[in-house]
Amino acid sequence: MQQKIKTSEFSNKVFQLIIISTLIRCIIASSSELGNVEAYYWTFAQHLQWNYFDHPPIVGWLIRLTTANLLLHNEFFTRAGAIISSAVSTWLIFRIGSKINNERTGWFAALLYTSSLYASLGAGTYILPDSPQLVFWLLSIYLLIKILHSAEHPSNVTLLWCYWGIATGLCVMCKAHGIFLWLGLVLYCLLFNRSWFKYRGIYLSALITIIVISPIIVWNLQNHFASYEFHSHRVSLSGATIHFERFIKQLLKVILITNPINFFLICMCFISSPDLPVFKKDIQLILCCSLPLILILLFVSLFRETYPHWSGPAWSTLLLIPAIRLNPDPGIKIRLVPNIMKWALAFLLIIGFSEILITNLYPGTSSEQKEGLNLGKGDLTLDMFGWKYTGEKFDSLYKQDVTNKRMPPGAPIIVTKWFPAAHIDFYVASLTKQQTVGIGNISDLHQYYWTNKYKQPLKSGDSAYYIVPSNLFDYKILDKINNCFASYEMPLVIESFRNGSICKHIYVFRLKGYKPGSYKTDPF
Repeated sequence: MQQKIKTSEFSNKVFQLIIISTLIRCIIASSSELGNVEAYYWTFAQHLQWNYFDHPPIVGWLIRLTTANLLLHNEFFTRAGAIISSAVSTWLIFRIGSKINNERTGWFAALLYTSSLYASLGAGTYILPDSPQLVFWLLSIYLLIKILHSAEHPSNVTLLWCYWGIATGLCVMCKAHGIFLWLGLVLYCLLFNRSWFKYRGIYLSALITIIVISPIIVWNLQNHFASYEFHSHRVSLSGATIHFERFIKQLLKVILITNPINFFLICMCFISSPDLPVFKKDIQLILCCSLPLILILLFVSLFRETYPHWSGPAWSTLLLIPAIRLNPDPGIKIRLVPNIMKWALAFLLIIGFSEILITNLYPGTSSEQKEGLNLGKGDLTLDMFGWKYTGEKFDSLYKQDVTNKRMPPGAPIIVTKWFPAAHIDFYVASLTKQQTVGIGNISDLHQYYWTNKYKQPLKSGDSAYYIVPSNLFDYKILDKINNCFASYEMPLVIESFRNGSICKHIYVFRLKGYKPGSYKTDPF
């Protein structure tokens, strides 16, 4: 179907796309419990800081904002920042495409961006540091394009450079990957546009970026570069060997979250003729800001385990290229939504709603462990199912224990790893008003190693609970915890059902007689 659309009306179409996609994201965001990392980032919002062990602070600040200072305690408001960020990012990529070519290109870019599983679901519905990062990443790209198109006006360019320094700084304050924008800029200047090194604005923007990200630097100086040590270890190639199987798995995951159709369109643009009806330097700039992150992470995946969403911002930026390719000479007769984009959007909807249906309605567990202490092990859908029920059941158990004087009021819950500690905080401790107290190493506890300072420490002889789902049960950890207490009771088992079948057990241990110093708590 083809129809006539005035170029000026594409902005209205983008607004309609944003409204419809936002409503769909709201439905999905309200249909499942928080995942491991989402619950963990919610704990960032409990104690606002300038930096955290895993990531810079903006994701925690954003959750604090959308939950109205933590008053709105549910999944939707915890994820609302991701949904808002996705709407803003869709508009930004539309503006970038419009600036590079025309509004039809921007419209196509917005459609491709919306069809990306990473942009629409991974970071657009579920709350991650990537959610606000995409806003500042795309804003930075937009500002660079404006600088490129305004080079003949030095005064305006200096002001734009200042804005770029702020935007890139905030991008890094969302996630460290934002520094690749600066790498991309330097690469572009060296290869294609060395005259930019003459602008004072570029050096002023570098200073601004350093000022914006200075809290990260200060925090690491105060904490023995804990974040740097953690992340550098994840990508270090020292002593690593090549694993082609791991590389192939990583690449397939990247293809999936980019959307296989989008990935195909991007690849075809590189394979086919490179001539595009746009300013050549625009394409060079986009490639310099995208390819380094993609290629470096693909190389690292040959040796170390990486995660596909790490390169998500770069792949999202590359969607501009097929958007240009799919927009030939602008004419009056156009196809509003090309068929291939309809298929890409359909794929997104199928995956998005299938995930919700499987998570909430799959009978029992898909794990090979259908019974025993590790029931449900390896079933990733269980990370987002059964926690609300667990909180309700434990609340009744805890009140009964206090009434019967089996456990003292305010007995804390022991956690040894950031997951399922964050789920316990969100769904259990927030209901019972108990503390979670971390014992163990930074490598297991992550930010929980620092949050202990906000809590009443365990004293000799104290009693506590230990809660662990069967899919995460580990005898070695249980033994370490038991050695910290004079005695413990055999666990109470909370059975969690999904669609009429047991999917996992929740083990609740009562621990008594805490013995300080019996569990290793060194930083590394």
